[in-house]
Amino acid sequence: MRNYILKRLLFTIPTLLGVFIVVYIVIRQIPGDPAEVMLGKTATTAQIEIYRTAHGLDRPAIVQFWLALKHLFVGDLGMSLSHYRPVLEVVFERLPSTIELALYGIVISSFVSIVLGVVAATFRGKWPDLIIIAFSTLGTSLPTFYIGLWVLVIFALKLGIIPVLSNMVKGTAYWKTLFGPVLTMVLGGSLVRTTRSSMLEIMDEDFIRTAKAKGVSGRKILFKHALGNALIPIVTMVGYGLAISFGGAIVLETVFVRSGVGKLLIDAIGSRDYPLVQGATFIIATFMILANLLTDVVTGIVDPRIRVAGDVSF
Repeated sequence: MRNYILKRLLFTIPTLLGVFIVVYIVIRQIPGDPAEVMLGKTATTAQIEIYRTAHGLDRPAIVQFWLALKHLFVGDLGMSLSHYRPVLEVVFERLPSTIELALYGIVISSFVSIVLGVVAATFRGKWPDLIIIAFSTLGTSLPTFYIGLWVLVIFALKLGIIPVLSNMVKGTAYWKTLFGPVLTMVLGGSLVRTTRSSMLEIMDEDFIRTAKAKGVSGRKILFKHALGNALIPIVTMVGYGLAISFGGAIVLETVFVRSGVGKLLIDAIGSRDYPLVQGATFIIATFMILANLLTDVVTGIVDPRIRVAGDVSF
């Protein structure tokens, strides 16, 4: 297992390098000069040229790329054009809010989804199963931002339970800052169907019928034998959801105006802050890769039958 983790960590290097290169190229295809965007329409040509020279924007694109790549390998993501501070400092300032949202969202949505999936499997073909699957299908079919907007309309505008601007409003109760984004993740979760399918597959196995024949209680069969053996695809989906939640933070933090890395990234794109866009994307990609690695490790622990990369044991 140790060798597998080491290999996966080594493979992250070309992956992150590829992310950095793609973002570098794509962000520079967006129309608009960073100097003109930052200084505004009233800036003179001389002021724009001074700004470009001061931030190295007057150099050829290939020169800027090699300098950015050189700094990347020493852990320097450059200086933010809009914040006038190191990119790492700006990103790490917002990172706790994004990690908080991702962890709370995946824990609560996973718990709710697993419970609903087990209920649906238990009442297979009956009205609880049909209702749960119908709402689950609807939630996975709708875009995240659309669900988030409806959560805002209902719970912020109509009921007044949460603020429209989330954690950017001073004096707001802590749970209110997370309620909207987390509820959106719960409503858009796809783990319900995975849990239901996995449970139904296990409940048709011979060892379940044997346990029933021996008089084992239904609760023990359901939670110990069935759910315990159905955890492999569930754990995989939870890990996948954790990775996606870091990327999904871009949408959720924009909709609910949370001051996290996702909102920071959108603002940086609007201001053509090249170093900040590259740095924020790089950090988000790193967390997504680490989440996938953690999923593989946990899956191997949950199911000892899995042997990864030729290892004989975990």
